[in-house]
Amino acid sequence: MEHRLYLLRWLGAGLGALLLAGCVGRVLPPEPRSLAEPVDVYLLDHGRHSSLVLPREEGGVVRYSYGEWRWYVEGRRHLPAGAAAMLWPTKSGLGRGVYPEISSPGQFHRLAPEGLTDVHAFQAEAARVLALRRRLDEHFEQAASEPVPSEEFGLEFVPYPRRYSAVHQSNLVVARWLLALDVDVHGSPWFSNWRVDTP
Repeated sequence: MEHRLYLLRWLGAGLGALLLAGCVGRVLPPEPRSLAEPVDVYLLDHGRHSSLVLPREEGGVVRYSYGEWRWYVEGRRHLPAGAAAMLWPTKSGLGRGVYPEISSPGQFHRLAPEGLTDVHAFQAEAARVLALRRRLDEHFEQAASEPVPSEEFGLEFVPYPRRYSAVHQSNLVVARWLLALDVDVHGSPWFSNWRVDTP
């Protein structure tokens, strides 16, 4: 019985991956004329995962990324760890990198050592950006332990309260952050297939 359950989980994960492979996350930012105080935000596509870059009032930018703890923080990137992350909920982490000296997309390769496939720029309301940044920063301020640095990703990670799973993975979390900025997201960017439409 246990063996059958194991095979069913693998089959379900494989079928789910096939269904999601063709999915695209269509991003529709708010109309610029509707914004009282527009600021530039950036959706970074790293190939299989994504992150969000928000401006800081004091200058520079801050980058946020979400991922499975063992995969991103501990560097355990073998098949069993990857399968476990997809088949049942596992520990997750929120990553943050603050870059006061970086202000333009031409410099973003410095804040994403894992590489960039694409940079999508658009505008959002400053008040919404500030609210999202404060909400994400609270996880760092309230963390029970010191953030764990990752040279590979150029980020510091703290545990995130909601566990990582196939329905709560990095790209889907970034999509939720975009919704908080009043950015519409249609479809599924499960494999970091993003397309930004002009409002």
